[in-house]
Amino acid sequence: MVVGLTYNLRGESMEAFGAGPARKGDDAEFDEPETVRTIAAALEGLGHRCVPIGALPQLMQRLLRGERWDMVFNLAEGHHGFGREAQVPALLEEWRIPFTFSDPLCLCLCLHKPTAQLLLRQAGVPTAPFTVVRRPGDVDGVGLSFPLFVKPVAEGTSKGVGPDSRVTDARQLRRTCTELLERHGQPVLVERYLPGPEYTVGVLGTGAAARAIGVSQHLFDEDGPPVLTGWGKANAGSTPLRTRLLNGDGPARDMAGLAVRAWRELGCRDAGRVDLRCDEGGTPHVLDVNPLPGLCPAYSFLPLQWEGAGRPYHELIAHIVASAAERLSPPPVTLTTAVVPV
Repeated sequence: MVVGLTYNLRGESMEAFGAGPARKGDDAEFDEPETVRTIAAALEGLGHRCVPIGALPQLMQRLLRGERWDMVFNLAEGHHGFGREAQVPALLEEWRIPFTFSDPLCLCLCLHKPTAQLLLRQAGVPTAPFTVVRRPGDVDGVGLSFPLFVKPVAEGTSKGVGPDSRVTDARQLRRTCTELLERHGQPVLVERYLPGPEYTVGVLGTGAAARAIGVSQHLFDEDGPPVLTGWGKANAGSTPLRTRLLNGDGPARDMAGLAVRAWRELGCRDAGRVDLRCDEGGTPHVLDVNPLPGLCPAYSFLPLQWEGAGRPYHELIAHIVASAAERLSPPPVTLTTAVVPV
């Protein structure tokens, strides 16, 4: 197959496309060039012809020039709005070009944490009780008991999560919510703090074929915050996060089963992650569902879980492509890209 590759790169400037200057840390979710090169090499090694495309503006230009691909391997996170992760998939849907990972609806739902949690709770999947603060005055109406946990409603890579995200009184809640509202320009999710251990489950597949490939428990320093911070995730390449990969014992099976259930309920596809945390009684709750996972082989959770079981990285990419290829109709054929005048 001819496989296009869409992505956002850390440090890339979108000002030439009218996006405005980026603020420090806004690109924490984006990929490093080495990750893109590694995925391209894996696709080529699997016998596909990989065509690097870039971000949304580059994809638009190439589509209008008449370029087409059998499939697009989509890593693009987007820049702005609750629909940013859905922008590239929506454009590909309009052009009837298949792509890896979840569809635009799923990506929007999962990025907006309150919506995802409402859907999961309706399906009987446990999540922490929460409310949403849209303006500083809403803090007065928060009826949850302290301690609480505060974060933006629609950020990834733990952006907006830091040592002060766990709040213990009304004054701290107001200060943290106000800072997040000003910094991120979006509402704030306020939920009951869960004091138990935190886990990440890697999921591979779609629907009934979805399965857990690994369960990692996060280990926190005694003198540091007991949460995954935005700084920690953004700097995982230089300061690796401390985790341990669990075997298939009872707790791991429980985490894996709940994660796959949440994955299926939200309609996620191909591969991704589900983050969970336990309450004081040891009951796991779903924190976040990530249907557009990081794939850096050096520090992203999904590849580390896959390779932790002795499986090579290129096989993970092969499974993702094979899962997406099941949606192709007719079956994939070899096409050549063409450039036509517009």
